Amino acid sequence: MTDFDVVTRDHVLSAIAEHDERGVDAFLTVYGFGRTSEFLLHHEDTTYDATAILGVAYKHATGTAASRRRLGNGKHQVAEILQALDFETTYVDTTALAIDPATGEWRDVADVGAEEARDAWAEAARGVLIEVAGRYHALITHKELATQVQNLTGIRTKQMPHYWIGDVLTRVAADCDKRDEPLLAAFCITADGSVSSAYGPAVLTATGTAPDDADDHAAKERLKAHRHFDAADLPEGGGVPALSDKLAATRGRERKIRHQEREIAKCPVCYLQLPATGVCDNCA
Repeated sequence: MTDFDVVTRDHVLSAIAEHDERGVDAFLTVYGFGRTSEFLLHHEDTTYDATAILGVAYKHATGTAASRRRLGNGKHQVAEILQALDFETTYVDTTALAIDPATGEWRDVADVGAEEARDAWAEAARGVLIEVAGRYHALITHKELATQVQNLTGIRTKQMPHYWIGDVLTRVAADCDKRDEPLLAAFCITADGSVSSAYGPAVLTATGTAPDDADDHAAKERLKAHRHFDAADLPEGGGVPALSDKLAATRGRERKIRHQEREIAKCPVCYLQLPATGVCDNCA
């Protein structure tokens, strides 16, 4: 991780001021960050992406921003550095709904409306998925994403994720298409390692074309996104598309079974397997 000893409190305040001037979405886009799903910085009743703020504070100190790649996986160090400069940071548990969300208090979907809630979740999901895209061959499950967007927005629901996460991902996909970006929804998978049944319709809604094989399409979109968002550890040559490990193993087993079950043509005289010509070499 980059040496941040050169960063002072004033540099962080300058990064915060730049964030406020640009607006959150433009700020994160310009510097290639997604919203962190773990550490948040609090300043004057406003919540910021701790990783992005520190990365841009480094620019104010040195002239060059510290990218996601340079920050690496040192998110705990990000929090420690900011705390040492007398800033408040909080950790957001990505596996369960927090006691206190990033916004400070919970609101229920019934209080804000389903459309507003899903728009907010889609905006938060974009940031989370950009973070995932920044790690080569990383993935996130529907359950994990559903938990994170609720924690980040402070809007919660008692509905199971499968009732609404597909619609949220459709909104994310449509937004990516408008931005001429790879479809970030491709990073979200089910427990069996496959994209959900909502992925194909989401692609159709966003692009006008339905994929023949949703998982193969998603693998290619993920690779495009890794390249677009400058993924850490991207191999020389740009990497390769990949299914999730679980789905790849499942498809491998299915291919093996199909091969084993394939009827083998045998010579009616000597019972040896016939070659592709259909003429037994032994009996000819």
